[in-house]
Amino acid sequence: MVIVLHGENELELQEALRELREAVGDAAAQSMNVSVLDGRRVSPAELQAACAAMPFLAARRLIIVEGMFARERRRAREENALLEALSVVPPTTWLVLVEPRTLPEDHPLLRWIAAHPDLGEVRHFPLPSPRALPEWVMARARRYGGTFTPQAASALAALLTDPRLLDQEIHKLVIWAAGRPVTPQDVERLVPYAAPISLFELTEALGRRDVHRALAALHRLLAEGEHPLGLFGMIVRQFRFMLLMKEQLEDGLSPAEAGNLLGLHPYAARKIAEAVTAFSISQLEAFYRNLAELDVAIKTGQIPDVVALETFIVSVGRREIP
Repeated sequence: MVIVLHGENELELQEALRELREAVGDAAAQSMNVSVLDGRRVSPAELQAACAAMPFLAARRLIIVEGMFARERRRAREENALLEALSVVPPTTWLVLVEPRTLPEDHPLLRWIAAHPDLGEVRHFPLPSPRALPEWVMARARRYGGTFTPQAASALAALLTDPRLLDQEIHKLVIWAAGRPVTPQDVERLVPYAAPISLFELTEALGRRDVHRALAALHRLLAEGEHPLGLFGMIVRQFRFMLLMKEQLEDGLSPAEAGNLLGLHPYAARKIAEAVTAFSISQLEAFYRNLAELDVAIKTGQIPDVVALETFIVSVGRREIP
C-alpha cells in the first residue's frame, strides 16, 4: 500500500508517521521492519528492492521515503519509473511518501493515487488558517485532556502560528490549569512570547479610554525592556488600524470583512472593531494627527519619548476631544 503524507504542518504529519511506525509493532519490530530512504537520491530500482523485502517477525514492513519529489526537475523517464515502482508494492509493505510541502492537485504522484485508489491513499496536512487557529488550539487542548476558553485560544493564536510551538505551549498550559479552563491570564503569565499581550492590553485600554490601565501597561512594558520608540510605533500602527476599521465599518462592512481587507488576524480585527465604537472618525483623525506631531517633537528633542507616550495616553482619556 502507498500512503502519501504531504503539507507544511510538520507537527501533525510527524504524528501520523509515528502512528504508522507504532502499527508495525514495538521498538524491536520497528528496528527490523522500518527503513527510511532519502527520496532525493533513491533510484527506482532501489525503491522497488526495499519494498519487495518480506517483513521479519511482523505483519508488515514500513518504508518511509522523504522528499522523493522534492527535486523540481526530475527527468521524465526517472519520474515515470518511480511511479511504476509504486504499482508493484506488495500487500505486506506500507510505502509512505513524505513531502514537506503541499503538492499541487495536478502533481503526478496525486494523479497516480487518484488513478489507483485501491493501491494507495493521500493525507494532507496544511497549516491551520488564521481564522481556524483558535479552534485548532482548543482541539489540541482536548487531546491533552484540557480546555481553553475561546478568549485564551484566540490570545495564544494571536501570538504563535507555528503548530509545533503552539502545541508545546498548549500542553504546558493544560498542565498548569490542572483541570480548569485555560484563561488569557494564564497565557500572559506562562507563554514566553506573550509580550504582545501586554502591548495589546495597552492598546485595548486606549480603545476603552482607560487611562489608568493604559499607563500601568505602558510602565510594565518599559520595565520589561521595551523601547519607548518601539511602543510609540505600535501605538501609531494601532490607531491607524482603528481609523481604517472605523471607515470600513461606516461603509457597511462587517468586522470580519474589514479585518480581511486590512490583513488583520480575526481576533485582532474583532477587538479593534469593538474599540472603535468609543470614537468618531474625527476623533480618530485628531489622535492620528496628534501622534504625528508628537513624533516630530520626539525626533527634534522637544519632548522626551516616555513623556510623549504618557501625554498621548492622557489625551485619549479626555472626553472633550472633538
